Amino acid sequence: MSYTPIQLLENWILRQASDAGQEWLDAQRQAVAQGDMKALYMGFGFAPRKVGKADLQLTERDLNDAAEAREGWMPHTWTIDQAARVLLLTSLPSEDDAAYFATIEKLFQTAEIREQICLYQALQLLPHQELFDDRLAEGIRTNIKSVFESIAHNNPLPMELMQEPAWNQMVLKALFIGAALDPIEGLDRRVNPELARMLIDFAHERRAAKRPIPVELWRVAAPFADEIALEDMRALYASGEQLEQSAIALALVSSASDEADVILKTHPEIAARAERGEITWRTIAEEAY
Repeated sequence: MSYTPIQLLENWILRQASDAGQEWLDAQRQAVAQGDMKALYMGFGFAPRKVGKADLQLTERDLNDAAEAREGWMPHTWTIDQAARVLLLTSLPSEDDAAYFATIEKLFQTAEIREQICLYQALQLLPHQELFDDRLAEGIRTNIKSVFESIAHNNPLPMELMQEPAWNQMVLKALFIGAALDPIEGLDRRVNPELARMLIDFAHERRAAKRPIPVELWRVAAPFADEIALEDMRALYASGEQLEQSAIALALVSSASDEADVILKTHPEIAARAERGEITWRTIAEEAY
């Protein structure tokens, strides 16, 4: 049996919320559905007090149901108040897309950090998602890492909505601020020559200045590696740290170029581990961060 995102959120909250919290949420949702904007704004602010801030206790089946209900939805880091806030948002009448967009924008403009995180993650479940591409592009300019990651990590909307310049800036900024690349949905699918060029230049400048290069960078740069990138990878693969060597090997094993084969042969045991799947981008990201 398949469920909608709303049904899943309702079930998850029902398992964890107190009776009083559930009654409060039901009343707020009913008021919001009738167009009561005060109920929306007050409910959005009071949700943590009424239902709590605990992490959602999700099973593997819950996560599978979420992925089936909305492709790319990964609520494994969500909290109960976040789920309650999203239900309030889904109760909002949406027939007038301009009015709907204006209401969501007002929430963004007055939101504190936890509320911003919730809003950016909620957009994937709301109607009129196509209206929020500029909001996402603006959001990645934030200097707050947790807010940036609410857009970039475990969120299918950047992959689906962002134009290439904004997408490229998001990936580049992730490297600048020390946010992992692996949780970015669609990362490999949206690799492009311009992004690779920016990352190759960035890596070359870092190496010339004897500064560390984020190891996940090679995942995105390698598919369009030029002579400069190959030379940098060759040098780091020969004498770099183990994590660098593992990342470069994994980036190069999928390449059909003769240059990649030559580099990999200098450390065949690392290349063999990458080919057998013993090295993954998930494990590299976990070790790097």
